[in-house]
Amino acid sequence: MTERRARLEAHRLWQGLQGEYDRYIEAVNYIPAGKIRHQEDMRRYLCLRFSGFLEKVTEVVLLDFIERKSGGPVKIFALGELRIPNLSPEKYVTLLAKFGPEYPERFKSHLGIAHRDALFDLLDIRNKVAHGDLQGGVKLDPARYLGLVEKIYDWLSSEFLDDAMPVEAG
Repeated sequence: MTERRARLEAHRLWQGLQGEYDRYIEAVNYIPAGKIRHQEDMRRYLCLRFSGFLEKVTEVVLLDFIERKSGGPVKIFALGELRIPNLSPEKYVTLLAKFGPEYPERFKSHLGIAHRDALFDLLDIRNKVAHGDLQGGVKLDPARYLGLVEKIYDWLSSEFLDDAMPVEAG
């Protein structure tokens, strides 16, 4: 995949997620006031989608980075070995460290404390919801996680997609 294709694919993923978030906001207005469980179901779904987006956009960007920055047997090996696990904050940092010891610190610095806490909460919710432990309440705030995944998307693009290219519509 060329950087341009990776950038376009990452942007397509981002637009799809934004569209789902916009539909969520629209749908919440149709839910009767007494149907809080319906809203929480939708929030849990968005948490799963935000987490899935992080996994997929990370995969797209890092696979592209490997393809562009390596060659021969090293490239073949690295492409075959890259696995994006069901993420936890620790696994995400461990994954980034495979690309160099500076990446985890730059990532943590870019996120700041509030977004690091949000990442921990999002991935914790994802794992619990995926395994049937229904989460509810304040930790399901979609706006908080939309801001988080946007910040990570921007960081991945700036760190691993070297040459900033404008994304063309369509």
